[in-house]
Amino acid sequence: MKMHDIRRWKRYIPKLTELFWISLSILFYELIFAVYYRNLPSGYVPLFSLAFGLAFGAIAMLPKKSRTRIVLQGIFTGAIGFVYIAQVVYHRIFGTLFIVNSLQGAGDAMYFADVLFISIFKSLPILLFFFVPIFIYVVFVRKIICRSNHTTVSVVAAALTAVLITSFTTGLVVLDKSGAVSPRRLYLSEFSDELSSRQFGLLQTMALDVRFNILRIQFSVQEEVVLDDIVIEESFTVTPTDVDISEPSNTIPASSETSESTTASQTTVPTEPEPIVYVPNILNLSFPEDESNDALSEMNAYFSTKEPTMTNEYTGLFEGKNLILITAEGFSKYAIDKDLTPTLYMMANEGFVFNHFYTPVWGVSTSDGEYVATTGLIPKSGVWSYSYISDNEMPFAFGNQFSAMGYISKAYHNHTYTYYNRHKSYPAMGYDYKGIGNGLDVKKTWPESDLEMIEVTGPEFIGDTPFHVYYMTVSGHLRYSFSGNFISAKNKALVEHLDKSSAVKAYYACQMELDFAMAELIRQLDAAGQLENTVIAISSDHYPYGLEEAEFDELAGHQLEKNFEMYENAFILWSASMLSPVVVDTYCSSLDIAPTLSNLFGLPFDSRLYVGSDIFSDSEKYVVFKDRSFINSSFMYDAGAKKVIKLLDKELTDEDLKAAIEHVNDMFRYSSKIIEEDYYDYILPDDWRSQQT
Repeated sequence: MKMHDIRRWKRYIPKLTELFWISLSILFYELIFAVYYRNLPSGYVPLFSLAFGLAFGAIAMLPKKSRTRIVLQGIFTGAIGFVYIAQVVYHRIFGTLFIVNSLQGAGDAMYFADVLFISIFKSLPILLFFFVPIFIYVVFVRKIICRSNHTTVSVVAAALTAVLITSFTTGLVVLDKSGAVSPRRLYLSEFSDELSSRQFGLLQTMALDVRFNILRIQFSVQEEVVLDDIVIEESFTVTPTDVDISEPSNTIPASSETSESTTASQTTVPTEPEPIVYVPNILNLSFPEDESNDALSEMNAYFSTKEPTMTNEYTGLFEGKNLILITAEGFSKYAIDKDLTPTLYMMANEGFVFNHFYTPVWGVSTSDGEYVATTGLIPKSGVWSYSYISDNEMPFAFGNQFSAMGYISKAYHNHTYTYYNRHKSYPAMGYDYKGIGNGLDVKKTWPESDLEMIEVTGPEFIGDTPFHVYYMTVSGHLRYSFSGNFISAKNKALVEHLDKSSAVKAYYACQMELDFAMAELIRQLDAAGQLENTVIAISSDHYPYGLEEAEFDELAGHQLEKNFEMYENAFILWSASMLSPVVVDTYCSSLDIAPTLSNLFGLPFDSRLYVGSDIFSDSEKYVVFKDRSFINSSFMYDAGAKKVIKLLDKELTDEDLKAAIEHVNDMFRYSSKIIEEDYYDYILPDDWRSQQT
């Protein structure tokens, strides 16, 4: 190439830099975020990065003054980088991506100021990479751009190219029906921050969040699952460690057959029992076939043909008893210790013992965790599902169910009563609700005491009138340290002897407060003569993600497998009326709590309208995770790695795998549609309770 040709091309460098700098920066940010997120970006990420960059570049090139254009380029480079930094820090704290709807909780961020700064400090090695484009821009790029001349043609060309690339990429996505959850489905029909960030990158995922959940623009897409490049392994690589059980007398196997000799309560069993006929757990509902609304028509077709669960030997086992349901903040089965948490240990070992129970993390951490446990539905991605249902009818919610039976139905939370809009969602679930600020009188600390909450609230409901109470605790909240956690500091002397790291000691210390609270609750029930007439159910909102991975491994006593085993937890289901523990080997999760308790208490419900399943039924159970990985009785499916881990030594056909994946996709799809369409209000007649026999 001749010298004058080189000089001619050099003239274009400033303009090309001005055009493509932001695109290159976004692509760099996406690659660094993918490394942090442990995700291999798809081919769509560079295309969307280029389109976004050209769009921002066109805006930055609008001013005629060179200095203004330089400032705008710098602002966009820094602001976009800040978005990625904020997402990394948020993900490190809560284990999930930030969604636009979570801006409504920004006012509560003051409670996590210390956690925020610590998370930033611990994330510095990865965060520093996001400053690289800013540094390069300040030192080099701005000097190059200042030599670029303003032309209207360049602005128009950048804008049109952005539109063309966006249109081209969108066309590719819409035509792409590959995979268990296709790019087409994610782009048009079903928002998932987890899956979309893998397929399209973070920036496009945030744009989809706005389109789906703020603008409410989506399209109906139904298509078959396409299996591609799925690896099958014969066994799980890590054996989960179960809760210690002291010689249990009864076991419910993972298969669909349950032991006929299992007795779980003080009930006289006849020597020659009459044969029991089990029937579908359904209501007398009509699913109109002539529905004109397309969404409702689709739902009617789905739910009318969905296989219901059957009544079983545990149906009505606890009928007439009181129910205390607890979502325990940051609880883990590894907090159950004979010496440190003896009351929890007793309850975990002397009630129902679920050996393969999971509490997946969802998009809105604690709020979604309790939503799953109390509704039997999967949260709708991109929204605060518990807030979303505030104006909906929730007839199967325990507060509404027990209130209709004449029970006292109360809910308590020992933190700010408006947090996560609980003052709106709990009443919709049928509860008379108290938190700090609307009637709950406990000492204001961070976090507050579960023990104190039980001490002051127990007398409000424990008595001869039947009651159902829901507690959302807070003592187990992160951060786990003796300097930033009032409860950990309060119980520090009780854990100082442990040969553990400071964070793990602090975690034990704050979970001991829950143990003290349960001991006090049992004491009050016993004193009132209601102990054997009461069932206590405890599950976690999520695993303790406030611990670093190495610290959680330390708590567990071994290195945890991160895709499935990390989410294995305890579901404590105990009543003093039980004669002996009952061990359950079925794979199950917090999604199954609501239908299981509904069956145990003999409540009127329709199992087809839950997405979770009665654990004691003979139906196939699915433990599902946010990225649509799942576990059933036969295998585990890792959606991210496109890997199947067989649990049983039997053939797994493509048809079996495809049917299971489609079933899980339906679980997500119709969970969202139930609350989008307020389906319970639509499908249940006003007098549905009186129609039940």
